Amino acid sequence: MKFSRKTFFIAFLFLSGSVSAQIQTSISNTLRYGNGKRSLGNTTSDFIYRENLTDAIFRLPKNISVGFRFLYDNPPEIGQEFTGISRRYIEYNNDDLYLRAGNFSELYGKGMANNLFENRGLAYDSWLDGVNVKYKFDDLIISALGGVMNFADSINFWREENYTLFGGNAEYKFNKYFTAGISFVSAEGEIPLPGTIHKLNAEVPEIYFNLITGDFELFVDWSQKWTSVENGSSVKGSGIYAALNFNKGALGVTLDYKNYKFDEQDPFARYDFTRPTRILPFQNPPIVMKEHSYLLLSRSIHQVDFNDEVGFQLEIFYLLKDDTFLTLNGSLTSRHNFYNYNSAEFSFEKENRDGNFLPSTNDKYSPFWEYLIEAEHSLDDYTSLNIGFAQRSKVIYNDISGSAASHKISSTVIPLLIQRTFNNAYAASIQYELEFVNDNYNTQQMKFNNQFISFVNSFLSVINLNLRYEFTSNDFEVSGRKDWFTVETGYRINQSNNISLSFGRERGGQTCSNGVCRYIQPFSGFKLTLLSNI
Repeated sequence: MKFSRKTFFIAFLFLSGSVSAQIQTSISNTLRYGNGKRSLGNTTSDFIYRENLTDAIFRLPKNISVGFRFLYDNPPEIGQEFTGISRRYIEYNNDDLYLRAGNFSELYGKGMANNLFENRGLAYDSWLDGVNVKYKFDDLIISALGGVMNFADSINFWREENYTLFGGNAEYKFNKYFTAGISFVSAEGEIPLPGTIHKLNAEVPEIYFNLITGDFELFVDWSQKWTSVENGSSVKGSGIYAALNFNKGALGVTLDYKNYKFDEQDPFARYDFTRPTRILPFQNPPIVMKEHSYLLLSRSIHQVDFNDEVGFQLEIFYLLKDDTFLTLNGSLTSRHNFYNYNSAEFSFEKENRDGNFLPSTNDKYSPFWEYLIEAEHSLDDYTSLNIGFAQRSKVIYNDISGSAASHKISSTVIPLLIQRTFNNAYAASIQYELEFVNDNYNTQQMKFNNQFISFVNSFLSVINLNLRYEFTSNDFEVSGRKDWFTVETGYRINQSNNISLSFGRERGGQTCSNGVCRYIQPFSGFKLTLLSNI
């Protein structure tokens, strides 16, 4: 069900030929250029990236739109090289009917069965190429999709997956208190790997509901995944996500729960990233962890394993006074069960844990926990202060050698942010973060600290100047450096165009979004970004 570029151009010319005067056009363009050096460990090499992304939308009469994305990634900062048209679609949208042919993203429920999205910063793209239809009839919404996906793993760049995908969703609002939905996705896949090709069939049903009663709101989402591989192996997995919200007056509470067992495996299979039975790229459930805005908290975060993970997150918001807001966030996650290693047979035997529907803090289940307490206070109409305190602990258990050889990392982070508007011409903010780390794999210096400071200046709301400095006391930092300094300036040329320039050194490190994590290599040099919207 893949549509060729030629078909789209012919359709576009046919539709627009007689109504050119009525076409409304919007174009956005992002130009990114970097020139410097990139390092990995003790290896440093020259690196230049050139990226240009142009999204063009043509709005025609009769609620019809045509869109194209022209992409030049040669080479990209991360991901694979590409030059040409990476997106194109024809779309019809009125109050009741939505129809799109071409490339599209889509979300069913909370993403347990289907969550197609793109994150260019992580080089992650699971968009479908085909047809997407939605129809609304009173309180019933019916959706259907079909097409092909060519998914390139942004972590294991050699792993490319090809799927033919069909799916549907129906959601009905019974009354103002209760809504329920059902989804089903079917896929045929092919995963070319070094020395072999895995072919598979998968079916993923999903049921969810949302209940509102008084000050409470409850959402529950259940999904199951059947994967059948051509060689005869078959795996059944499942996942549950639930969220309970309470809001009354100055208090808000959210409790999230996850129980993901889409492909629970022993350690040998668990770390085999070539296996075809793991969670599929068009699935992406909630991570049930806080995604932080502070730099040091967003780095080295736990990477969610949707194949085998159980946990919860509790977040409490409280308006202490009209000018003071408190936030408390805590989460705990772990594996479900343990696998005992039999050294004589070089194999693992599963040991089911009692109460494995809840996370454990025992090291052998590779637990991760963290909490954050943050206060936001307005000193006056022009000045605000944010201060926080966070702790986290992560264990990556060594399934063969045991706890003594396991990787254990704990840290304490204290973030501080002060923002002030001085007048109509000048505003500034200072952000400072201090992190104390204990990493037992850093054997020569297990305890060290990281510090980050950012000073942002805004002039006349059109010029920004940002100074960023990061420092570590770790004498054995992988990059061989102990400090990183960057100067960045931005200028809003007009309402449609912005330019930013930066020069200096960036530390890099792990970054995550929506459960997708990637290691960004350290970079030193010059970067240019130009944003335009017409």
